[in-house]
Amino acid sequence: MDCSVIICTRGRLERLRETLRAFALVRVPGEWEVEMILADNDAFGGAAEVVRVTKLDRIRIQYLHVPLPGKSRALNAAVAKARGRVLLFTDDDVEPAESWLERMAEPLFEGRCAAVAGRIKLAPHLVRSWFGLMHRTWLAEVLDPADGKTALVGASMGVHSSVFEVIGGFDEALGPGASGFGEETLLGMQIEEAGLLISPVGDTFVVHYPDVVRLLRADWLLAANRFGETSAYIMYHWEHAPVVFPRIRAVVVSIKLRFRQRLMMMFRGPIEGCSEWEMSYRVQIARLKRLAVESNLPRNYYFRSLKKNHIK
Repeated sequence: MDCSVIICTRGRLERLRETLRAFALVRVPGEWEVEMILADNDAFGGAAEVVRVTKLDRIRIQYLHVPLPGKSRALNAAVAKARGRVLLFTDDDVEPAESWLERMAEPLFEGRCAAVAGRIKLAPHLVRSWFGLMHRTWLAEVLDPADGKTALVGASMGVHSSVFEVIGGFDEALGPGASGFGEETLLGMQIEEAGLLISPVGDTFVVHYPDVVRLLRADWLLAANRFGETSAYIMYHWEHAPVVFPRIRAVVVSIKLRFRQRLMMMFRGPIEGCSEWEMSYRVQIARLKRLAVESNLPRNYYFRSLKKNHIK
């Protein structure tokens, strides 16, 4: 098998159908053998019927039910099942360009890198005039993967299968169903720590269709909390960052947030949207609170280790 496309899904059946329809138009070079592993992380296995009735001419779909919650758990199960030399990852709420599979896989087949990071466009109907860089980043938009540090984003990335012999898979404490984010972030950090190259791929893309509820103020605040907790986990367990009076610092940042809210007469925010400064404050608060908890636990990694410790 040349290439395995891995998609994790959970409960978004109609959006998944649209994603699979888009894959019917994706170009597969004539000599390539390609499989798709659809890892269903829903306890009831709701995507099984979608897979059963979906036929792709050049891509063989395999259904994998991973009932225990956690996207990273589902990803690890899919990686273990995959037979491709190249593994391409995307989500159940995207539509890939016709060239996506070929362009993403080529650098990996040719041995130019160990992983690739692709372009991700946000669906036009979701774009708002008030978006800043933080809003776009949190919605997984990557317009230029070569702009600055090349980071892996789960909606469009690829990894050579040999990497997983070096890296101990996705950390199951991270990602949706656990911390909320960060499973591909830590994987990318470990790949670079191993001295392997992540290359940007800018000549193809996927279009991302997140649920419109992601634009609501309440969802931005929930995301800020998850980002803060995720970064605390990586900082403490993998980077071994020092933890200095986190609870006191969290109180100080909370006071600063309330002061700025009053200064700007912001007692109740809009239904849709959230200011980037408030999101930043709330990330800091969540990070510090989580660091206070994590600092009482043994570290899950040796300093910048490639594999997680086996802690009972």
